[in-house]
Amino acid sequence: MKKPFCESYWEGRVTADWMYSSAYAADAVWNESHWKNARFNELLVAARSELDDAKRAEMYSEMQAICSDDGGSVIPIFANYVSAVSRKIGHNKIASNWDLDGFRCTERWWFADV
Repeated sequence: MKKPFCESYWEGRVTADWMYSSAYAADAVWNESHWKNARFNELLVAARSELDDAKRAEMYSEMQAICSDDGGSVIPIFANYVSAVSRKIGHNKIASNWDLDGFRCTERWWFADV
């Protein structure tokens, strides 16, 4: 957060708001590029309370376009993940955030009797 250029890796978040609020909002602690855009921040706050799904989707689409056109991040690649299942591994509901059940697979999975 103190160098003129850095490299980092962000995994996806469950919601667009979570990602935008964590890394792209003007006052976000992890706004690595120190990017600030008044329209983006206005939309981010407004979208959180928008009850119309279609209108909220339009707002997040506009935020995505603003990030793409004006943002301070260079995104050279997007990681492609493949998940698999096996009858030999038991588990309950798997978390949808991050890899390996929210990185808690060693706590929540077990070897199943097959």
